[in-house]
Amino acid sequence: MTTQKMIQVEASDIGVLVEIAKLYYEDQLTQSEIGRRLDTSRSTVSRMLQEARDRGVVKITIEYQWARDSRLERELKSKFGLTAALVLRSDDRPQDEVTEGMGQLTADFLKDAIKPDMILGVSYGRSVAATIKHLKPTQPMDITVVQIIGALGSHNPLVEGADLARALADKYGGSYRYLYAPLVVEDLRTKDLLIQEPMVQDILSIGRQADIALFGIGALDANFSGLWSNYLTKKELSLFKRNGARGHMCAQFFDPQGEILDIPFNQRSISIGLDSLKQIPNVITVAGGEEKAAAILGALRGQYIDVLVTDDKAAQIILDQTN
Repeated sequence: MTTQKMIQVEASDIGVLVEIAKLYYEDQLTQSEIGRRLDTSRSTVSRMLQEARDRGVVKITIEYQWARDSRLERELKSKFGLTAALVLRSDDRPQDEVTEGMGQLTADFLKDAIKPDMILGVSYGRSVAATIKHLKPTQPMDITVVQIIGALGSHNPLVEGADLARALADKYGGSYRYLYAPLVVEDLRTKDLLIQEPMVQDILSIGRQADIALFGIGALDANFSGLWSNYLTKKELSLFKRNGARGHMCAQFFDPQGEILDIPFNQRSISIGLDSLKQIPNVITVAGGEEKAAAILGALRGQYIDVLVTDDKAAQIILDQTN
C-alpha cells in the first residue's frame, strides 16, 4: 500500500468511508481483514465505520416494528409475581394492529417455551389466533395440542378453539385433540351427562395435564355479545355486570378480585375450569386494549396468569389502579 493510500485512509474522505462500509456490510469482511487489505489497523477501520455512521454514509434501521415498554414490563412482573410480562408499545395504532403485534410478541415467547413432548392447551379468540399465525417453528416437534374450552359454535376459524388447536399442531407437525362439547349447555343435568362421556372426559383430563395453556382474557364489552351470541343475551350480560363480573377465562366469569362468580352460567360451562387452570405450570395470556384492563386486572389478582402479553394502554391502567 502506498503512502498516498495511507493518507487517504487517515483523512477519512467520503470515498474511503464508502469503500470500507461496502467491504464490511456488503462483502461481510471482518475489520481485521479490511485492515490488512487497506494496510491499516483494525482500530482505524473500527473508527472509520463509526464515522461512516456518524456522517450518514451508513444508516442502520431496525425493521422489527413491535417495540416493547420495559418499564411497564418490570412493574407488572414485580407487582403480580409474573414469570414474564411483555408490553407492546401501541403508538396509537388501530386495535386490529395492536392485536397482531401482541400476537407476534407471544409467538416470539412461545418459540423458546415450547419443547418436544409437551401438551399445549388452547382457548379461542382473535389474540390467540394472531399468536398462532405468527408462529414460525424452525423444525417439527412432537407436541399435543388440546382444546380446553367448549366450542363457540361460530364456525369462524379466526376465533374457534377447535380450528386454532389444529392450526397450532399443524405448525409443528404435532397432534391435536378436540373437545366435542359446546361452550355452555342448558342445565346441570345435561352437563353432568356430557362430561361423563369417555371422549369428553379424556380430553378434559389431557387438558388439565397441559404444560402450557394459551389463553385470551374476555371482557364484557360490545364484542363480547357477538362472540357469545349463541349462549348469552344482552339482558343476561347486564345481569352479570350487576353481579360484579369483570371478565372471563375458561368460560367462567370472575369479579374484580378474580373470584369465580356463583352464577348458574359458570356451573353450566364446559372447560377445564379456572381452578384447574391454576395448576398448569405456564399459563400464557394475551389481551390488550383499555376496554380489557379491568378484566386483565381481575385475572392477575386471581393468579390465573404466569405470562402476560398486553399493550401499554392496558398495562398503565392496571398499574394506576393498583398503586
